[in-house]
Amino acid sequence: MSHRPGKPRRNSVVSSGIAAVTVVAIGIVCISHAWATNVVTYHYDTFRTGWNPSEQTLTPANVGGGSFGFLAEIKLPASKLVGHPLVVQGVSVKGVGTVDVEYLFDNYNSVWALNAYTGAVLLHTKLGTPVPASDNPYNQGVGIRSTPVIDPTTQTLYVLADTYVNSTPTYMLYALSLGSLANQVPPVAVAASNNLVDGSAVVFNAQVEQQKAALLEANGNIYAAFGSFADLASNEARGWVLGWNAATLTPLASNMLTNSLASTSANCPGAPAPCYLSSIWMSGFGIAADSAGRLYFVTANGGENSYAVPNNYAESALKVSADLTTVESYFAPYNVNGFDKNDRDFGSGGLTILPTQPGALPGLAVAAGKAGIMYLMNQNNLGGHVLTPPDQVVAQATIGGCWCGQSYFTGSDGVGRIVSGGDFNVEVWKVNTSPALTLTQESASATLSSGQDAGKFTSVSSNGTTADTAIIWTIGRPSVVDGPLTLYALSAADSSTLFSASFGKWASPNINAEISPVVANGYVYIAVQNYLYILGLHGTAQPAVVPEAVEPIRTAGHEVYGTVVATSGHLIKLRLRTGKVLPVDNEHAEELNRSVEIFAGRSLGIDGFYDHSGVFHAKLTFRAKDSPALWLSDK
Repeated sequence: MSHRPGKPRRNSVVSSGIAAVTVVAIGIVCISHAWATNVVTYHYDTFRTGWNPSEQTLTPANVGGGSFGFLAEIKLPASKLVGHPLVVQGVSVKGVGTVDVEYLFDNYNSVWALNAYTGAVLLHTKLGTPVPASDNPYNQGVGIRSTPVIDPTTQTLYVLADTYVNSTPTYMLYALSLGSLANQVPPVAVAASNNLVDGSAVVFNAQVEQQKAALLEANGNIYAAFGSFADLASNEARGWVLGWNAATLTPLASNMLTNSLASTSANCPGAPAPCYLSSIWMSGFGIAADSAGRLYFVTANGGENSYAVPNNYAESALKVSADLTTVESYFAPYNVNGFDKNDRDFGSGGLTILPTQPGALPGLAVAAGKAGIMYLMNQNNLGGHVLTPPDQVVAQATIGGCWCGQSYFTGSDGVGRIVSGGDFNVEVWKVNTSPALTLTQESASATLSSGQDAGKFTSVSSNGTTADTAIIWTIGRPSVVDGPLTLYALSAADSSTLFSASFGKWASPNINAEISPVVANGYVYIAVQNYLYILGLHGTAQPAVVPEAVEPIRTAGHEVYGTVVATSGHLIKLRLRTGKVLPVDNEHAEELNRSVEIFAGRSLGIDGFYDHSGVFHAKLTFRAKDSPALWLSDK
């Protein structure tokens, strides 16, 4: 797309027939081009490269030249947007005509179809009642949590929504028409069972399984991965991968269970044994699929010292057959049990498949997690597990803590690059394939503003491999409660900053802002809380409006935040932000399966009540951010 400025339009209200949506915008006249890009899946493709190589409007020269900025800010009512936007050109929208459409999704089970340039609401539907806070382990309402996927050939949008059916949490898979948001086929309830090593059966339980990883379409199927709600219900929640036929939504005959232990002697401090987990969450990253349709993903912790291949693939990168029957290859760091200790999930980041590389190892994959090590792996043999270093991977690099997702692009010299986003920097790593396969840091950004957990998501836009066209996009998370986010555009040539601006508010400090900018057809799309931001050329350097503060979701009882000083059995000594040490009895929370692992130095939020002696009795014990600036006020 290309665009030119039109007559400014301020504070107009677009009526969708469903809800009044406030739009602050500069009018845009759009011209279609043959190279227009559809964004139909998370991170642009099933390799999860995060690279749009078809961007012919935005370049380092014009993004850094002062004309790039905010074009529109769309406020959606009663919405908490999740995942990242999807964009489809030329959709025949019922009652409207042919329109370029952007699709948004929220935690209240709403699906929105908006004009991709003006933000006018074209369609809206709600996919059932979201699960209320009272029936969720994390004590928060849950609806859609993952990025859906679109099949452009059949014009179908696949969405997985956590719904309340007959007072029971139930995941429902929907296949919706792009042009009407009506059901293409009847939705199906997610159900599954699998066998454990002792021959007993385990049944999928929607109440303890969170569906956060982006959906995948491959092999004519839709795939979804599941994990726990922030490590709660650790004696019940496990990692699952399920699949359905895309045309009929019929479940596949087999499913994948990452932990099939029937019992374990693992020591999970502060949580009831046995501990299962080995969740698949990847901070919202999606399962990847290679050109042959095999699936790749990374698992999280499964309880200290519980790693036990083939019965528990904790802290592992896995390659799985399309029919979900076979683990074809895996990799776990040599110190995998050390990863599990003190919550250093490998699975806090996703896995990216690299396009075919020259040389002896054409098939490569890359992943990183909380420990801050980025692993470059051979797709044919991910590396297995060894007891002493070095790990049997192709290469590795230290990038800093990563609740994040990397990207990939090919430079004008024909050489591939991996873009990492660990800690407070973005780094570009050159994939050298001759004479030996190595990773070389080519550039690193300045320190970028970012709070919450370490790391950030990146994406890349370019005009193919044309020199001086590649831009790295990333968003810095807020560093205070209800704080702003920061968009950065960096030159892929040297990681220098082309553009930066603060925008939006993030009202959920206990939940990371896992946001990846979407670039398509000369525009940048960012969905935050209940706002959609559209940026492009001829915009303003800062957004036109400052979003009002949004009251964060809180627990029902007293709520305190602090850092664990010591533990003894069920008793926790918690140092509050005031310096006072509060005795906490965690037994009730453990009995309810509503406690994370407890260890000295960990920051916690605790919902509960005081007894007459001043002891605080926990009903819900959850992980808090390490910075007290991100803690909600005690109440």
